[in-house]
Amino acid sequence: MRVLIVGGGPAGLTLAACLKEYGISSVVVEKAKKGRTGGYSIGLHVNGWNVAGKLGLIESFKEKAMPLGPALHRDRHGKKLFSYDYRTLYKASGGKILAIMREDFQEILTQYVEADVDIRYETTVASVVEDVEGVDVIFSDGLRERFDFVVGADGYRSALREMLFGPHDEFLRPLGYRAAAWRVPVKGALGASFVGMMDIDHQGGLYNIGDGSAATLFCWRDDRTDRLNADQRRQVLLEHFGTWPDPVASCLRSAIDWDASFFDTVSQIEVPKWSKGRVVLLGDSAWCLTFLAGQGTSTAMAGAYVLAAELARKPYTEAFAAYEDRLRPLVTRMQAVSRKIGGHYIPQSKFGMRVQSWVLPIMLSRPFIKLAARQFSAPALPLDR
Repeated sequence: MRVLIVGGGPAGLTLAACLKEYGISSVVVEKAKKGRTGGYSIGLHVNGWNVAGKLGLIESFKEKAMPLGPALHRDRHGKKLFSYDYRTLYKASGGKILAIMREDFQEILTQYVEADVDIRYETTVASVVEDVEGVDVIFSDGLRERFDFVVGADGYRSALREMLFGPHDEFLRPLGYRAAAWRVPVKGALGASFVGMMDIDHQGGLYNIGDGSAATLFCWRDDRTDRLNADQRRQVLLEHFGTWPDPVASCLRSAIDWDASFFDTVSQIEVPKWSKGRVVLLGDSAWCLTFLAGQGTSTAMAGAYVLAAELARKPYTEAFAAYEDRLRPLVTRMQAVSRKIGGHYIPQSKFGMRVQSWVLPIMLSRPFIKLAARQFSAPALPLDR
């Protein structure tokens, strides 16, 4: 069996790792240059943690994990709104939670698979033609190869999905926000794991990486879904956050390498069926939970593990159906959670800010954290059955 994985992000690399465990050969193609991953942090929660455990990668992820501690929230003038402690969430999760920079996460997975998996950077798919026995693929460099199956793991704006399943807008569910994230140097200590500021329709902040730099995350209400160039991105950020004080001001003064950063609409992807013939979608290409749920990477990892396991023991039509049957309920639940969280994450009024300042610290306190976790976190997916 030979599988083409389109997309070298967390979903694609995890699938390559899981297929490797079953002795299944795979090729990964990634349109970006090697090392270009986006300068933002990702969370590893129970389902991703359990997959990492199966692969023997937990300790490697822990070594690169960002520090967990207090989170401080202020208004746009610097006045304290509320605070809580990520360590309370850590204890409530039984220790199965960590934050890690996406580049570190991908480097660990890349090192795990690169001796056995052909990873081709700056490569895209130009053509896919299927017949009863396999799939013929032509790549952007003109190379033509044959595979048994093709997996689209090339993200929210999946080119493979648009090529074979339909236009991007057909599967798009905008949530009404844009977000931006990049890495910045930090002068002096942040004094917390997260320092954030918020106002009506806006939130921005910095996550302490622990190496003298921070990962930013800015989100604001915006119904547009068009893509913007680098100059337009900076202008939009200045329009929305340009008058805010430090630490936001220092982020906007820093140089931003948009090739190594993130700026896009916050939208979910809803594909009625994740497979078509010998092609199947995985991760953000199939569902995109958005960062609001905090479960995107972990759900993609669980999907990769399940897909690999099903392919290893069933004909592909049955394997694709079983993979979707097992993942679809979790995805549907977490997409609903993401939509619900969005209304609280970006307050729509001064009253909403006051309510959030009162409710959130209570929900994340020791007496209530387990109840909040059950309501908003993903349940553990049975991986082996």
